[in-house]
Amino acid sequence: MKTIKPYIWFLSIITTFIVIISCQNDLSTSRDFLIKVDSIHFPDSVASNTPFNIEFFGTIGFNGCTKFKSFLPVYKDNKYTIGAWGTYDDKSGQCPDMLVLLDGKKLNLTVPSPGIYLIVIQEPDNSSLVVQIIANQK
Repeated sequence: MKTIKPYIWFLSIITTFIVIISCQNDLSTSRDFLIKVDSIHFPDSVASNTPFNIEFFGTIGFNGCTKFKSFLPVYKDNKYTIGAWGTYDDKSGQCPDMLVLLDGKKLNLTVPSPGIYLIVIQEPDNSSLVVQIIANQK
């Protein structure tokens, strides 16, 4: 009888641990992804310290469970590196077939001083769409 009691105690600890671990698993199928940007529209030149818009075009996804999430711009050394992020979430279980587009989604930027700036758009295949913009004195 004495030898069975430690085994029962050990098994109950293991069972409790497994239950705690399984309760912490996220059952959500939500995940973020980098959107393929086909093109952007922007002014040929801008005034420094004056906001301007860049419009993005491309396909976010092919069903209603995909949507635009955010732009992630990073500025360093006269270069903006920008990721257009989408999210996929099929929690509802219903993802109607449809084409979901960026369709001119706007990102507002400001360059700090006159000069030549690069705009680098990150693509999901590790390539980049690179354009140049000139900032004039305000």
